Amino acid sequence: MKADQTEVVGTAWLGAVAVLFALLLLASQANELLKQVVISPGSSAELGIAANCRADELEEEGLSLQECQLMVSNVQITLASSPSWFRSFQIAWSATGIAAAILCLLVSFGFINGNRPNHKLAIASFALLVLLDVLGFFAAVNTGPLLRALSLWPLLLWFFIHLCLLIAVVNGGQKRQGLGE
Repeated sequence: MKADQTEVVGTAWLGAVAVLFALLLLASQANELLKQVVISPGSSAELGIAANCRADELEEEGLSLQECQLMVSNVQITLASSPSWFRSFQIAWSATGIAAAILCLLVSFGFINGNRPNHKLAIASFALLVLLDVLGFFAAVNTGPLLRALSLWPLLLWFFIHLCLLIAVVNGGQKRQGLGE
């Protein structure tokens, strides 16, 4: 294979992997945004009101009574471990994450199409994702221990995924400049 063909194949693979992770990030951030909007302070879960786990609804959803009670506990963990600033931060962070995932998705499609995407824009979009991961990590570190235990590992995983993609894009841009582009 010629060097140009190898570069196109490598760029297409990078684009395909980046599209996959951008879609997963988009879903993850949208889910987090929905969670923060729905789970609000002053809800019945925070007030300690017992879960309304009706037998007919449990049967319809295929849940046990214990699973229903554990779902309420998850909501209580989120509310009890969140500092007062955390919810508004998470809403802004998730909304920005959604926008960054969409930008990354668009940039990644350029890699797949072989259109020689704008490497500066690609580097900026992946660097933005890394920055958002770092911000999310520091926010999670400053929450209560239960919420911190739930959120730090996924944040670290996203950080390393985005860092690897950023390194691949930076490395690909340096190789292109070495080829005389």
